[in-house]
Amino acid sequence: MRKRHIAFHAGQTYRVQSLGGDKRIADRLAQMGILPGMEITIVRIGPMGNPFELATDNGQSIALRHTEVEALNCQLLSLPLLATFPDTQQYRISAINGTPRYQQKLNNLGLKPGVVIRVEATRPYELRIIDGDKQVRLSQPDAQYLMLQPVEAVSYTHLTLPTSCVQCRCRWW
Repeated sequence: MRKRHIAFHAGQTYRVQSLGGDKRIADRLAQMGILPGMEITIVRIGPMGNPFELATDNGQSIALRHTEVEALNCQLLSLPLLATFPDTQQYRISAINGTPRYQQKLNNLGLKPGVVIRVEATRPYELRIIDGDKQVRLSQPDAQYLMLQPVEAVSYTHLTLPTSCVQCRCRWW
């Protein structure tokens, strides 16, 4: 899982894009049933960061070494609020785990699946609801049940910009 900007945490879900460049590790992963296109979720991480228990989308549970997990090329699909850091990244709430009473509590705060938020601080967690421009504060126990999906940045590659010198007039041309 190269080029990741977040630490591994239980509850993170990834889509496997490729098995990595090391043929020996790729063969071992393929023999265990991990193939490109499948979703894997980190169930728990052992002491000292080894081993990882992963659950696949077909119900299989697999234990892998840290080096094998890092060899995978994956796309992050969802993560718990505990795995985020304050920055400009926006997240969409994908699920709220916990009891119905707890889900109602977060719903009353404006936090429900589909809402886009930004993490502004941690411990306690301060979240900015993008649509309503409302700030919500959550404790760490409350934050462990909130599952998020990264919201991709808007691409502006479809815009047509002037490319000839005639259209780009300035005194240096």
